Formats: sequence, C-alpha cells, structure tokens
Amino acid sequence: MEKQEDSKIVDLIKWIKKNRKPFFTTLISVIVIALIIAFICFRIQIINSAASDKLDIATKIFAAGNVEQALSILDDIENSYKNSPAAYRAMIMKASYFINQKKYDEAESVLKTYIETAKPEIVKPIGYPLLIAIYDDNKNIEQAIATSKDFLSKYSDNYLSPSIMENMARLYELSGNSEEAKQVYKEIVDKFFGTIYANRASEKLS
Repeated sequence: MEKQEDSKIVDLIKWIKKNRKPFFTTLISVIVIALIIAFICFRIQIINSAASDKLDIATKIFAAGNVEQALSILDDIENSYKNSPAAYRAMIMKASYFINQKKYDEAESVLKTYIETAKPEIVKPIGYPLLIAIYDDNKNIEQAIATSKDFLSKYSDNYLSPSIMENMARLYELSGNSEEAKQVYKEIVDKFFGTIYANRASEKLS
C-alpha cells in the first residue's frame, strides 16, 4: 500500500516537473484569486461592522430624543452603506418613526423603496406589515387589502402570513365584504390548524 502511494507521489512529481510552467501559473492564479476573495470578504465585514455601529448610535440618539440627528445618521447609513443589512434596518427604523409621527407619505416612500431594493429576498416581507398599517391608518382599506394580497401571492409560506391573513379578513369585514372575510377565515383554519390564528378564525366563523 505504501509502495503504491510512493509511486503515485513520484508520478505526481514527474508530472509537475514536465508541466512546470502551466502548473505554477495555475497555482499562482488560484492563490491570487483566493487572496482577492479573502480581501473582499474582510472588507465587507469591516463595512457591515461600521454600519452596525452607526445604527447603534442612531438608536441611542433616538432614545435620547434627538430625532433630527438620529434621522441624519440613518440617512448617512443608507447612502454610505447601500445594500448592507444595517442600511435596510435603518430604512425600517425611519419608516417606523414616520408612522408614529403620522408622516404617512414619507413612511410609504421609504417602505416601497425597501420592498423593491432589499436583499436578500428573505428580508423583503418585513416591510409589508408596516405598509399595510399605513393604508389601514389612513382608512385606505382597498389599498391595504391589495397590499396584503400582494404579500400573500409572493410569500404565502412566510411566518408573517397568518397575521397578514387575519388582518386582511378584518379589513374585508370593515369594508362590508363579509363573504370574502369568511373565505379568508376558512383559509386560516385550514392552513394554520391548531394555531392561535386558526382558533380566532374559528371563533369568527362560529
């Protein structure tokens, strides 16, 4: 067994000697590519860390009541660290603040941008409940229902789906469309059987 392994090693050495130039050219290329990838990953890590630190500072400044300074930092995070997790969290923080202040137009604009641009796809659903809340608060029931349907058509298996469906059924009730509300409640019972959402939907149906 050892002789076979030794023979393979000898053959490999002979092959390398025979193909020395292409072998070392390929080896150097692989090393350079690996170093570039390592540098990029390190750079991304540094950028994400700096953005997260700024986000923490903005959160503390918000808590201290200095809203304008906090919003300025959030804007800086969005502009300076585009496509980073911190940038998307900054957008959600801004939208939440605008909603609390009933600045619905500003909040809507931020959330629509978030839903269009957020990456990876898994983080996009977070923006929908806030956008639905804006339309709900503005008594724009039709738009709230349409946004709910848009969410469910794209993220039917998302963990937010049962709450979105429950709220959509409520919106149907508010609009006087009891049949659509019943249909949604039935879907909740069927799809999320045994959960608190299904239990509440069953109570509504009974």
